[in-house]
Amino acid sequence: MSVILKAKKLVRMSPEEWRHRAKEYLDIQQERKNHKVELAASTNENFDFFAAGFEDIKRGFQKKDLSGFLKSDSAKRHFPIPLDRRKAMLFQLLYPGEFVRSIERADQFCAGKFAYMGIKCDFSGGIPWQSDPVSRQEYPSGFYRDIQIFHNRPGQDIKHVWEINRLQFLIEIAKAYYLTNDSKYSTKLEHYLFDWYEKNPFKSGVNWTSALEVGVRAFSLLWVLNFYLAAENPKADVVHLILKMLYLSGVFIKDNLSVYFSPYNHLIGEVAALFMLAYQLPILKNAHIWAEEAWQLLDEQIEKQFSADGGTVEQATFYHHFTLGFYLQCAHARRLNGDPVSQRILNQIERSIEFSMAMMRPDKTLPWIGDIDTARSVYFSNPANWNFTAFQSIGAVWFKRKDMKKAAGSTVEDAFWLLTQAEYERLEAVPETEPASTFYTLGSSGYTVMRSGFSPDSHFSYIDCGYIADGLFKDGTPSAAHGHADLLHIEVAPFGENLLIDPGFSNYRGDLAWHKYFRSTAAHNTLTIDGQSQLEQVGILSWSNEPAYFPLQRYTGEFCYAFAGEHHGFMRLPAKAVHRRYFLFIDQSFWLSYDVVHTSVEEARRRSHKIEAHFHTMDYAEIQLGRTDQHSLFIRGEKAGLQMFFSSRGNAQMLCSSERGGAGPEKGWISPTYRERRPAPVAKLAAETALPFELVALYLPVKLKEGSAFLVSREENAFTISISGTKYQIDFVESSKQNGHWEAKPGLCIKKFTQNLEQAIFLQSIVDGANTLDFDNAPIGKMANAPDFRKTL
Repeated sequence: MSVILKAKKLVRMSPEEWRHRAKEYLDIQQERKNHKVELAASTNENFDFFAAGFEDIKRGFQKKDLSGFLKSDSAKRHFPIPLDRRKAMLFQLLYPGEFVRSIERADQFCAGKFAYMGIKCDFSGGIPWQSDPVSRQEYPSGFYRDIQIFHNRPGQDIKHVWEINRLQFLIEIAKAYYLTNDSKYSTKLEHYLFDWYEKNPFKSGVNWTSALEVGVRAFSLLWVLNFYLAAENPKADVVHLILKMLYLSGVFIKDNLSVYFSPYNHLIGEVAALFMLAYQLPILKNAHIWAEEAWQLLDEQIEKQFSADGGTVEQATFYHHFTLGFYLQCAHARRLNGDPVSQRILNQIERSIEFSMAMMRPDKTLPWIGDIDTARSVYFSNPANWNFTAFQSIGAVWFKRKDMKKAAGSTVEDAFWLLTQAEYERLEAVPETEPASTFYTLGSSGYTVMRSGFSPDSHFSYIDCGYIADGLFKDGTPSAAHGHADLLHIEVAPFGENLLIDPGFSNYRGDLAWHKYFRSTAAHNTLTIDGQSQLEQVGILSWSNEPAYFPLQRYTGEFCYAFAGEHHGFMRLPAKAVHRRYFLFIDQSFWLSYDVVHTSVEEARRRSHKIEAHFHTMDYAEIQLGRTDQHSLFIRGEKAGLQMFFSSRGNAQMLCSSERGGAGPEKGWISPTYRERRPAPVAKLAAETALPFELVALYLPVKLKEGSAFLVSREENAFTISISGTKYQIDFVESSKQNGHWEAKPGLCIKKFTQNLEQAIFLQSIVDGANTLDFDNAPIGKMANAPDFRKTL
C-alpha cells in the first residue's frame, strides 16, 4: 500500500483507535522483551494455570489421577455431549451413513492423508506444522510479531498452513474414539496433540500470528476435550495438556483482540473462544474475569455484526454462518448451564437464521456470495459445502419455528451434536409449515428474493442492490472487506437447479489475478462498462470508492414480483454512467431484466463504450449459443435449462460469446470454496455503443425431459411470449415531449393478455432518480391511462 493510501487511513482513525494502537505498540515492545522469559515459564513442568481453590484437582493431575476433575461440577460446566456413551449409540442408530463416513475420515487423518482448500497432502511421516504444505518451505520461527506471513508467492498461501493448525480434524478423530472406543484413535489423537504442543511453543512461530486462528483452535480443543472425556479411559496427562493449551490460548487472545484490525468475524471468533474456554472451564486461572468480559463484549457487538434483516454486515454468506455459529455455541453453553442469554442476542440469532432461510436455494444451499475460506465455527464432520440447514434445525427448536423446521428438512449431524437430547426430541416434535412468503425483502443487506415455492423443483431468484460491505469509504481511502463488486447481480435457479450463479471466490494470498477477478464486477451476473468494475481494488482484500446505490422500488402483485434499483459505481469513470436494472419474476413462470445505462455527460454520449453483460453457470452445465437467433443462448443443466433472449433499443450490434477453462480466471472458471477452481462455462454479451444503452433479457425455464413450454417470437424490438393460453408482449416505448414536458417517457412496456383481461407494467428508462413502476389492470378494450403506482420504499 502506498504512503498516500496509508496516510488516508491514518486520517480516518478515531481518537479511540489512535489510543488503542499506541498502547498496542508499546505492549508489543514489552512483550518482545519478555518473550524468552514467558516462553521458559510456559514450558516449565511446574507451570501453574489453575485458578485458586482447585489445589486438590491439581495434585490429582500430578499423580495422573483424573477422577477429581471428572467428579467436580465447579471445575467444569456441563458440555453439550454428556460424559457417557448414550449419544454415541444414538448416533449410530440415527445416522448410520454418517457413522461410516466419520470412521473413514478419521482413518484418513490417522494415516496422515489430508485434502483441503484445493490441495492433497500426505503427512504419513508427520505433519510439518509450520511449513507450507505445497512447497514444504518452512515459515520463520521466533517471536510471532516478527514473522512476515502476508506475501504473494504463486501457489503459496498462509491459509494452507493455518487450516490444518486449526486442529478441527482432531474433532473427527476424537469423535471416532468416542463412537468406537478403538484405542487406535486415542493413540493418534494423543500423538497429534503432544506433537503440536512441542513444535508450536507459546507465542512462537506462524501459528501464533493470528488471534482468530488461535480462537478457532481453542474451539477445536474444547470439542476434542468433550468427546475425549465422554469416551472410555481418558488419560490425565492428555486432559492436562488440553487444559494448558486452552489456558495459553486464552492468555494470547485476551492480549490480541482484533478490536480495530478486523472488527467483524475475527473479533467475534476471538471473543467467543475466550468466553467458551473460560466459561466451560472455571478451573482455569482468570476464567471468571475472561468469561464475564467476553460475554459482555459479545452482547455489545451482535448488532454491529448483523444488519437489521439478519445478514452479516460483511456481505459474505460463508462468513455469515461463521459468525453466527460462534454466537450459537456461546448462547447454547449458557442455556445448557442455566444462565441467561439477553433478548438482544436471541432476537438477532433468530433473525440471522431467518436470513439464511430466506436466501436458501431449492437444493438447500446458499448462494456463494462474497469471500470464502471454508471457515466453519460449528464443525463435526465434512458436510456438503454451502448447506447450513443445521442452523435451521437449531432455530426451529429454540424459537419454535415451524417454517425453519420445514426449511431444514432432515436434521443433519452438526445439529445432532450441538443440541441436547431434550432439544433433539423437541425438534422432532415440531410440526412443519412452509415459509409464509415467496417474496423476501432483505432491505438492510440489499437482497430481494423471488421464488415460486419451497419444493426442490421450485423456481428461485434474487437480485442484489445493497452496500458492498461495512466499513468501506466513498473516496480513495482503502479498507479491507469480504464483500464483492456485485451490485445488481442476479441469480436464477429454474426448477430448483442453480444455473445463473455467483462463481464464488478463489484465494487470498498468492495468484493475485485470481484473487482480484473473483471479487470483480465481471465475475457476477451484471454489467461492466469499458471493462471496469463498480469500485476499485487496492491490493489484497481492499476496496476504495464505494459506490452509491439506490433500491428504487419493490413491487408485488398478481402480475409479477419486481425490483428496480441503480448504482453509481461508474460515475468515477470518464463516462460518468448510471446503471439501472429492473428484475421481474412474471407470474412465477419466467424472468425479465431490463438494463439502462445512461449519462448526462454530452461527450460521453457521443463516443462509443464497451458494455458487457456477464453470465456465470455451474461447471457441469453447458452454454449453447443461438444459431438462428444470434442474440440468444441456452444454459443446459442436469434436469433443467434456461433459455435467454436479448434485445436492445435501436438494435445495437451485440455479440454473444462463451468460454470454458481458459488460460486466465476470466476465461470460464468457478471456485465454490477456497482454491477449488473448476472449469465452467461463462457467457458474455458485448456491445460497442453510444449511451444511453437499453438491454432487455428474457430468462425462460425449461424442463429438459419435457421441452420448453414457451413459444417466443421476435419482431424488431419486441418479443411475444405464449404459455398455457396466456400471451405476453414486451416492447420498447418511444418518448415524446409537448411544451417541454414528457407526454410519454421512454421505457419498456410489458403487457399480459388472457381471455378477458389485459394488464401492463411500464418500466421507465430515464435515469432521474424517480420511482419507476407503473401498473395497469383493466378489462380488454377498456385500457385506461396508467395510474401512478409508484411506492416509496
